Amino acid sequence: KEIMPWLDPDGNVRWSRARICMWKLTTSQRFEAAMGAVILFNLLIIIWEADFRAQCHPVWTNEGDCPHEPDNITWLYVVNWVLLVLYTIEASLHMFAHRCTYLQNKWNVLDFGVVCAGWFSLVAGHVMNVGFLRVFRITRLTRAFRIVLSIRELYMLLTGLASSFKAIFFGTMLLGMMLLLWSIVLVEFVHPVNASLSYDGCVRCPKGFKSVMDSSLTLFQTIIAGDSWGLIAIPVIEEDPATAVILVAIVLSVSLGVMNLILAVIVESAAEAREKDIEEQSKQREKEQHNTKMELLKLCSAMDTDMSGHITLEEMQFAFANSPQFRKIMTVLEVKESDLEQIFKLMDGDQSGEVDYSEFCDQLYQLRTNDIRI
Repeated sequence: KEIMPWLDPDGNVRWSRARICMWKLTTSQRFEAAMGAVILFNLLIIIWEADFRAQCHPVWTNEGDCPHEPDNITWLYVVNWVLLVLYTIEASLHMFAHRCTYLQNKWNVLDFGVVCAGWFSLVAGHVMNVGFLRVFRITRLTRAFRIVLSIRELYMLLTGLASSFKAIFFGTMLLGMMLLLWSIVLVEFVHPVNASLSYDGCVRCPKGFKSVMDSSLTLFQTIIAGDSWGLIAIPVIEEDPATAVILVAIVLSVSLGVMNLILAVIVESAAEAREKDIEEQSKQREKEQHNTKMELLKLCSAMDTDMSGHITLEEMQFAFANSPQFRKIMTVLEVKESDLEQIFKLMDGDQSGEVDYSEFCDQLYQLRTNDIRI
């Protein structure tokens, strides 16, 4: 987040006071904590709704007639309305503060989508199928992901997962093609042997390789899910040892080959996403430091009452002690009050007792961006 986005490159205020106050409110830790509590409460309500709605089956086939349907419970209906209004107010505040940049943030896009889906489900609930509209209500669950923003480790895991979706998608396609090819082989060479066997306690086993679809399902069950590979494979191998070549080759190529390859690509994608995130954070820090420099320049200009373009050490120490804004900026730049005198002496080359505050801001910013400690 930017520290002072209301400043233009020259350090002049370009936002209205109301917009600045709204930006500070919506980016404050208290506001985020409050909305996080609302989201957690909403998550508990959704869990309770799902468990309560499950009592409708199998007695009430028509969900609209079920007394356990959330829409038929007055207090729950009111709570959902209140939550939706709160989400709408939050989105409106963010829109007012961020304006055209609101939809440039992926979390804001998510919040906006949840609000739109919520209003659509409530407004259209009287004319559309309730089961269909439940999909829109479930989108509220996605807001729970916002909570991970405050926890660095969870944020890294979430961004890593998001970056892996492409690898997972194409890996699934490769896995599906592999299973399809092996299924054809199983139908041609293993099914004749398997169909002649008698299995005790397994009704599906004799037709496990009856068709390509059945073979694919069997391979997914035994190789991907790891469910009872030996239940069908061992009897087949004992009946015809030559089939061991095919069945073992499937395990090696799919389980040890494709599955591990997909895992490696996913891990690499997550690592690349982390590196990209670090680069983005570095750029964001540089932008924040530039805004801080502009604000510091504006404060120094206010301290220069004689308009000479210079400030003294006493003026800086006084500002540090009495100006919360100046002290906050110094803290962001990692400058302590005890460092001011040493920094001032380094910049006051002619020992005149005053320095050009524009040069002071430039040098201090340079020290900070180069990570040089005083």
